[in-house]
Amino acid sequence: MAETTEWVTLVSDDARALRPYVRLSHIASPGHRFILPRSAALGSEFIANALSGDFSEAFSNSITLSEQRAEIVEKIAEYLLYKERYTNSKEQIPDFKDRVKPETALEL
Repeated sequence: MAETTEWVTLVSDDARALRPYVRLSHIASPGHRFILPRSAALGSEFIANALSGDFSEAFSNSITLSEQRAEIVEKIAEYLLYKERYTNSKEQIPDFKDRVKPETALEL
């Protein structure tokens, strides 16, 4: 049996808040884009502020991090997903630092 997808159109005063995903990218590596759920991206105060104000990021639903290497942007995205997954979790939480190489720890 083929799987079907239903599309739902939502109407709101603030259509920006209805976008379910946010794109993180790096200015020097435009081919490296990380798409993550908006709910996870809002785990960063910086990203939450950029997406909620009258900034271009809020309208494009895209954040470009210029100060970090693509590898660091990837770890930021991974951490935001990790944070969302384990916040208020009753299960044992794995240590995130095990996922970080020592040579990139200071940049994070």
